Amino acid sequence: MTANTPSNLRVPGPTPLPPEVLDAVSGQMINHRGKSYEEIQKRVIENLQYFFQTENDIFLLTSSGMGGLEAAIVNFFSPGELIVSFTIGEFGNRWAEVARRFGAKVVQIKFTSGTAVTKEEVNRVLGSQRGVKGVLFTHNETVTGVLNKISDFAPIVKSHPDKPLLLIDSISALGAVDLPMDTLGIDVLVSASQKAWMAPPGLVMIAVSQKAWEQHKTSSMPRYYFDLTMYKEFALKNQTPATPAVATLFGLDASLKLMKKEGRENIYRRHLQLRDDLRSGIRKIGLELFVSESDASPTVTSIIIPHGVDGHEWLKELREKYHTVLAGGMGDTKGKIIRVAHMGFVGKKDLDEVLVALEKSRQDL
Repeated sequence: MTANTPSNLRVPGPTPLPPEVLDAVSGQMINHRGKSYEEIQKRVIENLQYFFQTENDIFLLTSSGMGGLEAAIVNFFSPGELIVSFTIGEFGNRWAEVARRFGAKVVQIKFTSGTAVTKEEVNRVLGSQRGVKGVLFTHNETVTGVLNKISDFAPIVKSHPDKPLLLIDSISALGAVDLPMDTLGIDVLVSASQKAWMAPPGLVMIAVSQKAWEQHKTSSMPRYYFDLTMYKEFALKNQTPATPAVATLFGLDASLKLMKKEGRENIYRRHLQLRDDLRSGIRKIGLELFVSESDASPTVTSIIIPHGVDGHEWLKELREKYHTVLAGGMGDTKGKIIRVAHMGFVGKKDLDEVLVALEKSRQDL
C-alpha cells in the first residue's frame, strides 16, 4: 500500500479527521498572542465545558495524552503522599508509574487484562487505607477495550474519610462516552485531541475542580512546563504559557462545532450502537471477543487472535491487502489480541468494511 492509497484507519488514535477538520488544520498560522487566537481558545474551552459537563477550569496543554497524566500528578501531590491506583491495563500501569517516578507512595491494585474494576474491590481497598491523597482510575483502557463505570466508584471515593482527590484518565473515551464531571465530583479529568474529539494529535485537555486547586497550593512535586498555575494565569487572557499547537487547535475548534451540532446524547448513542453492531458482527464471522458485554468499551473493541494465527502477519495482511489499519495488543496483551477503534469520525459503513476485511484476511491466513 502506498502513502496515497486510501485506508480504513481504525487504530485507537490518531483517528480519521472529518473534511471540515482537514480544511481547518490547513489554515495559515496566526499570532498566538493576538486577538484572533484568543477568540478561538475561548470558544474551544466553552465547547469543551459542554462535553466535560463542567463549570471547572479546562486547560490546553501542547502534549500527548501522557503529558496530561503527568500534569495530573505533579500539580496536586507532594513526594511521599499516598495515591491509590486501580489499573486494568498498560495505560493505567503507566499512570501509576508516573506517580512513583515523582516520589508518591503508590498502592496499585491491578485487575486482570480484559476485566473492569469492581465496586467491591474499591470498597475493600479504600476501606483499609488511611492518609489517601488521591485515587486514580482509567475510564477507558485503550489497550483492552474495557470501560470502567466511574459512576459506581465516585461515591466511594467521595465518602472516604480522607476526602482524597478523584482523578480520571478519559483520554480514549471523553467526547464519545457520557462522563458528567461535576455531577460525579471528579477533581481532575484528562483527555486528548486525537481520540474521540476528531482532531489531530498535539493537545491535552485537563479540567480541574476547586478542591483540586486547593490541594495544588500545597503540592511540591517538581514541575515547570506542566505547572497549571501558569496556565491559569494565561487563561485569563485566553492564552497558554508556551506556544500552543495552533493547527491542532484549528482542527479541534472545527470538530467541536460538528460535535455540538450532533449533540452530546446523540454522540453517546451512536458510539454505543456502533460498539454493539461491531461486536455482533465479530461473533457472526466466528471470532472471539476479549471483553465481556458488561465491560465493553464504546470506543475500542479487542478480538482474540485465533489459535495458529500470527497476529503480526494478520495485521500486515489487513493493512496491505485490505487497506484496513488495526492495532495489536500492548503489554501483557501483545500477540494475543488485535484492536478495532470506533471513536469520533466513524460510521456503520466503516465498521462493516472492517468486518469484511477481518473475515477475508483470516481465510487467507
